[in-house]
Amino acid sequence: MTAAPVDRTAGQDDRGDLHVCDLDGTLLRSDATLSPFARDGLNQLLDAGLALTVASARSAAAMATLLAGVRLRLPVVELNGAFLTDLATGRHLAHRTLDADTTLVAIETLEALGTQAVLTTWDGAADHVHFGAGLNAGATWYIDEKRAYGDPRLRSRADVRAVARAEHTAAVIAFVPDDRAERAVAELEKALHGRGAVLAAANRYVPGWSEVQVAHPEAEKGRAVRNLAEAVGMADARLTVYGDHLNDLPMFSVADRRVAPVNAHPDVLARATAVTAANDEDGVVRHLLREEGPPCSS
Repeated sequence: MTAAPVDRTAGQDDRGDLHVCDLDGTLLRSDATLSPFARDGLNQLLDAGLALTVASARSAAAMATLLAGVRLRLPVVELNGAFLTDLATGRHLAHRTLDADTTLVAIETLEALGTQAVLTTWDGAADHVHFGAGLNAGATWYIDEKRAYGDPRLRSRADVRAVARAEHTAAVIAFVPDDRAERAVAELEKALHGRGAVLAAANRYVPGWSEVQVAHPEAEKGRAVRNLAEAVGMADARLTVYGDHLNDLPMFSVADRRVAPVNAHPDVLARATAVTAANDEDGVVRHLLREEGPPCSS
């Protein structure tokens, strides 16, 4: 169980500040875009020297498209913590990936539940997304979204099992109808015996479908954010995180300040030290400009 977060902000302003933002539902609007206002606001903050980066369930390839024009300098946390990555080069600075046997068990368990697995992998040099034929509506959206922004990782495979022993698997991903998500999680947890962490959440972009993900137990945002701070020489910095969903709670548990937009999940709002306007109103960027920007910012 994750320990309740402790607010440690008082009297520690001399440590410097590191800000880490989630994307979907937090920085991005509900149509999965970053508004021109948000882009300009982030650049204003970054150009003024604010230490800010992102931690997302999305890949670096998606971030590069969604955040095009944003002048991030720090590494990013991608795939919920599976990778700590230099966004400019795509080089992974650290990784937490599944072993082959765990990946195969997850694939077989999902197939027994009537759904196909999509694998997000790293072959030691390049990232890939491997998928088979006959995908359901949720998984089809997942692949089509990547095709739309020209994701170079996509690889069609007759059988994704062949990938498991050849590459490092960052995540096993599948989509199930919402009313089957609870059973899918239970079956995966039973089969994996703790060798993989299982997360399921309703997909905000494909109503009726939940995304189920199996990842390394240490591939979570809290651990990844701590590793990020150490990697950039800011282990003692005051940490402020921004998020809206349950996968953000691990980084909420290690942060000094925890900010959520008003559209966040109730469990996230309950742990927030500050609540902003909704993501569709660019609430987080407006909060950052007000709290961290020049006096004229709004």
